[in-house]
Amino acid sequence: MFNETIGCLAALGSAAAWAYGSILFRELGSDVSPAGMTLSSSAIGILYMGLALLAVGLEPVSTRAFLLLGASGVLGLALGTILFFRALMCLGPKLMMILGLICPVLTIGLAVGLLNERPSAAAWAGSLITLAGLAVVLWKRPPSGQREKLAPGITCALLSALCTAFSIILAKVGVAEVPALEASLIRHIWAAGALLLWGLAGGGLKGWLAPFREPRLAKLLFFATFVIIFGGFWLSMVALKYVYASVATVLNMTEPLFILPLTALLLKEKISLRETAGALLAFSGVAVILLN
Repeated sequence: MFNETIGCLAALGSAAAWAYGSILFRELGSDVSPAGMTLSSSAIGILYMGLALLAVGLEPVSTRAFLLLGASGVLGLALGTILFFRALMCLGPKLMMILGLICPVLTIGLAVGLLNERPSAAAWAGSLITLAGLAVVLWKRPPSGQREKLAPGITCALLSALCTAFSIILAKVGVAEVPALEASLIRHIWAAGALLLWGLAGGGLKGWLAPFREPRLAKLLFFATFVIIFGGFWLSMVALKYVYASVATVLNMTEPLFILPLTALLLKEKISLRETAGALLAFSGVAVILLN
């Protein structure tokens, strides 16, 4: 029971870190390509995690776990992230987050079908309530000028969700026998390697990294990556280690609930009554999962 509580709190902590990190990365988005941002943050993340693991020590990793975590990194951190950013440019953040709710649904289906997970009735109910609350928070009709981008945007969003769902299942199996921080490092090494090869093969590597010659962008990237690596990725691996992948994924999806107060506090954006009601509904679902 204690480990399950730790896992649930880690998933919520990961969502909070991603909320803060997304605000930081939004400042980089207008100057840096999605591939450049993903590759650079992965490389810096490898440096951070490598230094941390030098202090605590490395444990032996089986070939099976190494390959599973590697495949998870390539699918989720490399391909899934590129598709996510492409969908984001077509659909905008709120519509993209609504479609992102497909990811936990896919993950739950895969976890039940492939991992034989059997969440309790309360966990199912809490997950459905949380997803419903998130849909209320995020729901917004797309602007008329954006409608011609819906088809390619939705395609990229669905492919991103599929890549992410499969990467979570692979990570769930791999992290079972590997410390969470070490598992996260392996995933990032594989993702960075795949992106590096892609950049070299396509000749775009120099252009991806050029914006970071500006000191302001480089400093912001190092800080944002620190938040995401130790808050977002590491805590998500801790969550997968101790709770069902289906439950961890739903709790990880509560990022928009943390974005609301952060954008109000840091960016002075107003929170609507609908967003407040949806947030309360989603938090009630989280409470059902935690109490269960």
